[in-house]
Amino acid sequence: MHITIRQLQVFEAVARHLSYTRAAEELHLTQPAVSMQIKQMESSIGLPMFEQIGKKIYLTQAGDAMLVHARTIMRHLEAASEEMDDLRGEDSGRLRVAIASTVNYFATQLLADFARENPAVEISLDVTNRESLLR
Repeated sequence: MHITIRQLQVFEAVARHLSYTRAAEELHLTQPAVSMQIKQMESSIGLPMFEQIGKKIYLTQAGDAMLVHARTIMRHLEAASEEMDDLRGEDSGRLRVAIASTVNYFATQLLADFARENPAVEISLDVTNRESLLR
């Protein structure tokens, strides 16, 4: 079996959306390019990953199994990338912040400064009320 990382990325997107079109939009590819990647992957594996019933697509048993492996591989590649960034001294990763709506303006200014200084860090901000924040 010979499959590429790009094929795994495309496969995971199609499996998540159960749509070639939405996967293509997310990946900034054309729908035929997505279809081609899936066909090449299926050809290499020797099993179909999806079946189409009417206008909907579904994962086959092989597709379900491959999705577990694809997500594991993608997590390992992300971890390897972060480790290499660490070895190069680059700050990267994810920062998840939850704040009360009363400090929204102040916090967003701080996060904007942080983002400018650390462009490789993916920031996720959740603005909520105090009660939800404490939970």
